[in-house]
Amino acid sequence: MAKKRVLIVAFDALRPDMVTPELMPNLYQFAANGTYFPEARSTFPTETRVNQTALITGCYPERHGIVGNRFQDSKASPGRLFNTGDETQLAAGDERLEGKLLDVPSLGEILKQNDLEYAVISAGTPGGTRILHHKAENIGGFRLSLVRPDATQPKCALDEVFQTCGPIPKASVPSIDWTQYATDVYLDYVEPQYTPDVMVLWYCEPDVSYHQIGIGTPENLKAIRAVDHEFGRIIERNEKKPVEDRLHIVTMSDHGMVTLRGKKLDLTSKFEEAGFTVGDTTENGADVALALASAGGVYVRNSDPALIGKVVTWLQRQDWCGPLFTKNHSNTLSQTHIFTNHRRSADISLILNSDNARNQFGIEGTTVHDCSYPEGGGMHGGLHEQEVRTWLAIQGAGIRSAYRSPIPAANVDILPTVLHLLGIKIPPHIQGRLLTEALDAFSTNELPECIEELHTASGIAGYRSHIILDRLDKHRYLRRAWREKT
Repeated sequence: MAKKRVLIVAFDALRPDMVTPELMPNLYQFAANGTYFPEARSTFPTETRVNQTALITGCYPERHGIVGNRFQDSKASPGRLFNTGDETQLAAGDERLEGKLLDVPSLGEILKQNDLEYAVISAGTPGGTRILHHKAENIGGFRLSLVRPDATQPKCALDEVFQTCGPIPKASVPSIDWTQYATDVYLDYVEPQYTPDVMVLWYCEPDVSYHQIGIGTPENLKAIRAVDHEFGRIIERNEKKPVEDRLHIVTMSDHGMVTLRGKKLDLTSKFEEAGFTVGDTTENGADVALALASAGGVYVRNSDPALIGKVVTWLQRQDWCGPLFTKNHSNTLSQTHIFTNHRRSADISLILNSDNARNQFGIEGTTVHDCSYPEGGGMHGGLHEQEVRTWLAIQGAGIRSAYRSPIPAANVDILPTVLHLLGIKIPPHIQGRLLTEALDAFSTNELPECIEELHTASGIAGYRSHIILDRLDKHRYLRRAWREKT
């Protein structure tokens, strides 16, 4: 009997409304032939490294500890915010934390305990690549970052990759060459050399072209067609195998994207003009440290309740301020609603105002921002519905064919489902659920009831914000959050 193997293909930032027969025929047909989850969701903040960690741990930030792309941790990164996109910072931080960067075991560690092989190829940030397999130096397996090839594990493999696939192309926007190269490395080197039990292939498109060029631009559509073409190569290769040797394939995105509206806010200047001092961290006495672009965190000196209240009161008067979340402030929503209540979490989770306006190409969703991407480019991180919605579809032996799940799912649900497919007992600390509705043996009559939860917070000057979650038994899923117009 052939052993079960799983390939996870991630399309960074892919909005599900872009998966059409015309634009992404291979992925569209893949979903039509397998189980598709139109109600798939991201975790907050809707950022890549947060959701990569959710993927490999099956947990929300409140439990795994990667609470943002940047966060404050004085031990991991003294004197500055910890940047999870920086591979060297991640490595150094994990060492300072004595190997406890994550508070729970990762996919790579679980597979190692079960004598299974793990491999990762990523065209995304070097930090994101490390997060996907952050213990590769200790437990083995394969890891390749196209951005930081010198961090390849094992180190001897890099020369073999170059001999098989040639040198890594230069970075470009859109990243079409990188999508092809990543696919080549998987098909022509990793698959025959390692035959991994679990493989994560992380494409950086459409994220790069969304950010840099804009959602729905001709260049962005070209990138989407290109990455779909590469996925088609994978499907073609898999279908040529004997049925018993074919992979289980999980296709996913980590978050969606909305369009940048207007010019950069320059939040540092706005906080300073309001009388707050802003630092790289609050460790040296600054009132606040900021870790956000369109959403993220405001760290407050000593987590002082009076200062938190002062900042919240000022923020609620600003027209660019969207929903606010804190641990226990009475005039905001709670961080428990967004599953981020962790020791590293910012004192205030701030989301900048977004709306349902359409960009010049008719793509819904815009946001104000404090980032360096060009006006009209894309951004994510917040709780607009188009940032929260993700892509998720599965195929393989024992997976229901031509089925659309009517209930929510999330990136935290992928790991327990993968472990089930491999015959590994799901550890009790995992917060995600087994996607039983995708299994052939499951009866759709057993679908749990989906209950909507609405939470509201009122502040000063008519400020009101709302969040909607969906609940399935003990599992809760983000849907959207917004601030009322005043």
